[in-house]
Amino acid sequence: MRRPLCLLGLAFVAVLLLGSFLIPQKKKDCSRWDRERLAILGVVEGKEHKLSQEKEVSVLSLGQVIVLKSDQVNNLMQILNHSKKDQSPGVGEHTAKQIRTYCKKNRESLCLPGAEGIEGVLCYSEGEEPAMGSLVLMEGKFFAFSHATNPGEFDAADYYHMLGQQGRLMQADLLAKDGAADAFREGLYQCRRYLSLLLRACCPEREAAVLGAMLLGEKGFLDEEIKGLYQQNGIVHILAISGLHLTLLGMGFYRILERLHAPKLVNIILTIALMYCYGIMTGMGVSVVRALVMFSMKLLAGLIGRSYDLFCAMTTAALLILVQQPLSLFHSGFLFSFGAICGIGFLPAVSVHFPEKPKCLKALFTGAWISLATLPVYLYFYYEFPPYSVLLNLLVIPCMGIVLASGVLTLAAAAVFLPLGRVTVCPGIAILTLYEKCCEVCAGLPGKKWITGRPENWQLVSFLGLLVAAVILAGKGKKKCFWGAVFCAVFLLICRLPQQFEITMLDIGQGDCFYLADGRGGNYLIDGGSSDKKDVEIYQIVPFLKYRGVKRLDAVFVTHSDADHINGITGILEGYGENGMEIGCLYLPDVAEECRNEAYHELEELARDAGVSVGYLHAGQQLKKGKFMLTCLHPSENYVNQDANAGSTVLFLTYENFTALFTGDLEGEGEELVTQKLARMRAAGDSCLPQHITLLKAAHHGSKNSTKEALLTSVRPQIAFVSAGHDNSYGHPHRETLKRLAEQGCRIYQTPVSGAVTVKVRGEKVCIDTYV
Repeated sequence: MRRPLCLLGLAFVAVLLLGSFLIPQKKKDCSRWDRERLAILGVVEGKEHKLSQEKEVSVLSLGQVIVLKSDQVNNLMQILNHSKKDQSPGVGEHTAKQIRTYCKKNRESLCLPGAEGIEGVLCYSEGEEPAMGSLVLMEGKFFAFSHATNPGEFDAADYYHMLGQQGRLMQADLLAKDGAADAFREGLYQCRRYLSLLLRACCPEREAAVLGAMLLGEKGFLDEEIKGLYQQNGIVHILAISGLHLTLLGMGFYRILERLHAPKLVNIILTIALMYCYGIMTGMGVSVVRALVMFSMKLLAGLIGRSYDLFCAMTTAALLILVQQPLSLFHSGFLFSFGAICGIGFLPAVSVHFPEKPKCLKALFTGAWISLATLPVYLYFYYEFPPYSVLLNLLVIPCMGIVLASGVLTLAAAAVFLPLGRVTVCPGIAILTLYEKCCEVCAGLPGKKWITGRPENWQLVSFLGLLVAAVILAGKGKKKCFWGAVFCAVFLLICRLPQQFEITMLDIGQGDCFYLADGRGGNYLIDGGSSDKKDVEIYQIVPFLKYRGVKRLDAVFVTHSDADHINGITGILEGYGENGMEIGCLYLPDVAEECRNEAYHELEELARDAGVSVGYLHAGQQLKKGKFMLTCLHPSENYVNQDANAGSTVLFLTYENFTALFTGDLEGEGEELVTQKLARMRAAGDSCLPQHITLLKAAHHGSKNSTKEALLTSVRPQIAFVSAGHDNSYGHPHRETLKRLAEQGCRIYQTPVSGAVTVKVRGEKVCIDTYV
C-alpha cells in the first residue's frame, strides 16, 4: 500500500468532519460577564505590543485562567507578592510551584460561580509587563468575544475559542505576580522586542511595521490601509509568518553552515533548533508548525538516506496539529496552508499539460494551479476572489527572498552599527514600495473582485472530487479530459442558483437594516445604520451581501437621516469602488427642503461623488419587478415634518400572497397619516391590502410611542420584526409594544434574541430562519 500515512490522515479528517456534524459543539457563552470588572489569575503564555486607541499597549495572553471570587483577591495577592522562585521559602512564604499546585487543586472554590468557561484571556495593559510563564493576578473590565449574529459575519468567539481565549481584559492592572518565569521564552520575547526596535530605528514607520510583521510576526503596528490593500489584492499572506518565510530563512541558514563545512548532523540540528526558536519567538502559528515539521523531515530524510515524500510530511504535520487542536480543521489559516501544499504536491502530475514556452506563461499556469487549490477556501471564508492575485503573486513570491534577506541583513547590521542597517534595508523598502504600487494599479482595474458568495457543501465536495479526477486524468496523459475536469470544477464552485424571494432583517445592534431579494436577480436594502456598533458596513452589511453573492444593490432606501439608519450606507458610499459593491439608485424621503438636515445632504453628496443616482420617494410611487412590488405610502411630496421620525419613508411590499410593511422610525403624526391611508385602502376594497398582512416591521425599534393599536388594527400582522440593540440604553423594545403585538397574535422576532432573521416564500408557505 502506497502512503498508508496519508490514508490514515484522510480517515482522521473524515472522522473529525463526521463528528462535527453529528455531535454539535456546545458553545461557551461568557456574555454574562461582558463589561464587568473582574480579577483574573492566569499564566502568561504570550506577549506582544500593539496600538490600541492610538496608544502602545502590552497585550498579555493568559492561559489556565481562574476568575476569582471577590473575597479571594486580597488573599491571592498577598500570597503571590510573598512568593519565591527557589525551593526554600521563608516564614509565611510559598514557592511558585506550591502556589500553582494550590490554585489547580482549589480551582472550584476560588472561581467565581458561572465563570468556569473563561479559560483564556487577552489582557491590555499599559503598566508593568510580567515575564513569560509567570503567574499573575490582573484586574480590569472584561469584554467577551461575541458570536456572529448574521450570515457572513466573522465569528470572533469561535476563532478565539480555537486559540483558547474567551475575551479581553481592558485597562488591566497588574495586582500581583509570582517569582517564577520561563527564561527561555522570555529571552526569545526580549530578543523579538530588541529586533523590532532596530527595525523601527532603521525604517520609516510604515515600512518598519510591514517588515516587523513579515520577519517577527508583530502585527500590532500594521497600517490598516496597507493591510487592507494587501488583503484586497490577495497577497496578505506575506504579512504572516508562514512556510514561505520559514523555508527561505531555514534553507538560507542551512546553506551558510554547509559552505562553512559544518558536519551534516551538526548543521541539521542547529538549523532545526534555530527554526524552532524562531517559531516560538514569532508565535508558532499553524503555517509555522506545518513548515517546521516538513522542513525537519526533509533534512532528516537526507541524513538517514531515505527519500523525502511531500505528502507524508504534510500528513504528519496535519496530524500533529489536529491531535492537539481538532478545531484547526475549520480554520482558514490551516486550510490555506495545507491547500497550497496540496497544489504544489500535484504540480509534477499536472504541469506536463502546461505550455513549456515562454517560461512566463508556464509560471502563470503554475501560479493559477496553486490558486485553484486554495480557491474553495477563499470563497468559503471571504466569499470573493481577487483574480489579479495570480499575477501579483508571480512577482511577490520570487521577490520575498530579497525582502527577507534584506530584513535579516538589516537586523544583523543594525545590531553592530545602526547607520549600516539603514543602508542594507533599502532593497527591502524598494520592493515593498513596488508591491504597494502594483496593488494600487490592480485595485484600479475592472473586475478586481469576483464576488461569488459562499459555496454550498455540495459545491465544495463536487469541486474537490473533480479536481482529484483532473489529477488522475493528467497522470494518464488525457489532456482534454484534464482541462475539462478543471473547468467543470471551477464552474460548479462559482455558479449560483437563481436567487429566490427573500427578506432578511440583519442584526446590527441599535439600528435598522433590511435586505430584500425580488426573486429575479434584483437586490435591495432598506436602511443600514447603528448607534451602538461601529463600522457596521465593514463587519455586518457588506460581509452579508458578499455571503449572499450580491455584487450590486439595485436600490437602497433611506427611511430618514438618523445615524442609526444611515451610517452604514454612508460607509459603503465612502468606500465605493473599494468594497466591490455597486448601487443602482439611492432613494431618500421626499421631505421639504427645510426638513433636510446635514446628514441628508451629506448622503446626497456622497452618492453623487460615487456616481450613484439619487431619487426622492413620496407616497404613490412604485417599484415593480415581476411579482415583486414596493409601494411608498409615506411621506407625501415635499412633506413638512417637525420630527424626522414622523417623516420616515413607509414601504408596502407585495409578492404573490405575501405582504410586508416597512415603517422605519414612524411615529406621531406620520403614523396617524399612514393609519388613515390604510383605513381608506381597506374601505375602498384595495386588493393589495389583505385581511391580514404577513409581516410588519415594528417602527422605531419597538418603541412604545410607535406601532400603536390603531395601526395594528388596520394591518393585523401575522409576523412582527423588531430590530434593536442588546441591552440598549433606550430599553427597546418596550413591553407595551410587545404586549400590543402579542395581543394581535403576532409571532415576534427580535434581533437581540434571534440575530438575523430571514423570511422566504415557498409556494403558499412562509419559512422563517433565525441565525442564532
